[in-house]
Amino acid sequence: MSVVVTQDGTCIIVDPEFGAVSGRSRDEAEAEIRRRKALRQRSDGGLNIFTKHTEIQSGAA
Repeated sequence: MSVVVTQDGTCIIVDPEFGAVSGRSRDEAEAEIRRRKALRQRSDGGLNIFTKHTEIQSGAA
């Protein structure tokens, strides 16, 4: 993991798992990596996809 702090204080962390993650501080960037790891560990992979099936019935019987 590589850490770069820019002149304005922005922290960029390059993580082998998640790529480049930036934040206004190192704490914020590390918190984002923890958040992404937690989402990945969820059973649905962090995807909140809902599907809804609706049947359309004609009035003819």
